[in-house]
Amino acid sequence: MARPPLRINRRTLVAFLLLGVVLLAALWASGGAIGNTSPSVDANVTERYRSIDALTGTQTVTMQTNGTVTSRNVATVTLVPGTDRKRIRFENASDRRYELQVSNGSTLWLHDTDRDAVTAVTLTGPPTQSHTATRIQQIVAAAGLTDDTGRPQSIGVSPLPVLPRQTGVAPDVDENRSYAVEFVETDTVGGQETYVLDIVPATNRSEAHYRQRLWVDTERFYPLRKQTAWTADGARRSVTTTYTNVTFDAQVPAGAFRPELDANTTVRRPDVPSTEWYRSSTALEAQSSLSVPDPTVPPAFELVYATRTTGRIDGVGLRYASEGRELTVAKFNYTLDIDPDEHEVTLDGRPATLDYGSSTSLSWNCNGYGYTVRGNGVETDRLIEVGRSVGCPA
Repeated sequence: MARPPLRINRRTLVAFLLLGVVLLAALWASGGAIGNTSPSVDANVTERYRSIDALTGTQTVTMQTNGTVTSRNVATVTLVPGTDRKRIRFENASDRRYELQVSNGSTLWLHDTDRDAVTAVTLTGPPTQSHTATRIQQIVAAAGLTDDTGRPQSIGVSPLPVLPRQTGVAPDVDENRSYAVEFVETDTVGGQETYVLDIVPATNRSEAHYRQRLWVDTERFYPLRKQTAWTADGARRSVTTTYTNVTFDAQVPAGAFRPELDANTTVRRPDVPSTEWYRSSTALEAQSSLSVPDPTVPPAFELVYATRTTGRIDGVGLRYASEGRELTVAKFNYTLDIDPDEHEVTLDGRPATLDYGSSTSLSWNCNGYGYTVRGNGVETDRLIEVGRSVGCPA
């Protein structure tokens, strides 16, 4: 007997679509002003950032809804910028299942120290290269700190990720008129001087639903605070990550990025989805039992890769990129919780819904399958056009 389609929350699934498994990682994002001058930066920002061998400090992550703090986590961290190597020990461990997270870049170990148990998760994906250093260089230049062309200026790359992705191919940085960057002031974070920079959509800047503010260290150009705010479901939400007690180029013990195991530790390896990566939709189609969507995307976008995910969720995905912008189209064998009475868009007579945040996604159901079109730096109207090109195929 065929299994009836399962209905699951679309917000939970959107983060799962193309990546096989997405692990919540460190987020990045205010302090007493020390002046409102217009500094001039003559350093090579990219080289300064990449020169950081390791960073230690205290990480505080705060989430707010309509100005009210909904969660706050404090952790002692050791990080290697530009990589997935990290060690995070939470101070409020009693409020968490996993008190310690350790990653060597290929495996993430989640420690439940009360039970002397570790969950080991393999971090999979195509070859990746961090573009954070290049993005910060572009942001600093766009803010007018490296020349005399004035502020604000357009930025040729999307804002820094709110949730760093464990997988995915970042496109080459090129000119993109989607965002504007403005130097706000100099400030201190944890006693260290920073440049405060605002990143907002280039249109409707005064009423932007999305805004990112960065406090970038003036010497090493590492974001010591990152605050991302957006409006969703009528509520103003934000996530702020701050690093204090920071030491750059810290001496890191040899075992910092290895798990803490002893003879009594129980190690569990969860049954995570298997993800295969293809360079064309034709190659994906040849290997997948699911039909692959054939969307009409804007001319500037090119396919970066295609994915086939099998396991608890079976699905196919297509990821496109253009000048710092990203567009993904996914299909999976579960339907989403879309209320027919509260939908905002109709695709081939099917109700569809839009979710807003650091990126925008359009989701709908068709013949027992769920579909999502997701965009970073892509206008909502354009997402809807792509969704309509997919529609509900027979």
